[in-house]
Amino acid sequence: MDADVSRGALTRKSVPWPALLFAAWLSSAHAATPDPEARYQSLLAAAKAGDQSVDWQALRFAYADRPSFNVFRDGLEDVRKQMLAAVDSKDYAGALNLAQRIIGQDYIDPDAHIIAFLCYVRMGQPEKGVRDRDVGLGLIRSIKTGDGQTPATALSVITVAEEYTFLRASGLRPTSQSLVREGGHSYDVLSAIDQTGKPRAVYFLIDRIVAAEATALGPKN
Repeated sequence: MDADVSRGALTRKSVPWPALLFAAWLSSAHAATPDPEARYQSLLAAAKAGDQSVDWQALRFAYADRPSFNVFRDGLEDVRKQMLAAVDSKDYAGALNLAQRIIGQDYIDPDAHIIAFLCYVRMGQPEKGVRDRDVGLGLIRSIKTGDGQTPATALSVITVAEEYTFLRASGLRPTSQSLVREGGHSYDVLSAIDQTGKPRAVYFLIDRIVAAEATALGPKN
């Protein structure tokens, strides 16, 4: 039975059909939306399958939106240092093994992909590294959501490591870092020097990093 309209309650008859249809659509759309982990796994599967239409920024953001997102990269930073040391010592087989180890745990690490490509090239097997090259470059390019010269045109990152990866890829050497809060957002501002010695300041939007750090360091239920 319909409720009494005089009490201010909406009845089934009083709701226009467009509103009912919209509500039904909204409910079904919400039910069909995958949880953050499922969304990431779906995008990850497409990337690993070589899907040329992969949205690398969406993949990175989905990775950071997961409840299990490890913003501090616990356990991987040491592996990363070992990988870089192996490259410096020209131990390309060792560096490749370490890069693949990182990729297995953190597919969106652009440095690991680029170093894997470099190792394959140095080992005389460049064709094996083409996919890693393309993935690494796609991930780096997806950071560039603006020119990075102002807060309004900041680059969007999900880890501090991405900031330094982008600088290296742009031929910039970092000299200092500062934190800026403006308009309800947080930014890392990295001062750097380009290849001609000219100083540059690059803004990175770090809202996702700040939120993930607050979650990781906050009280545990």
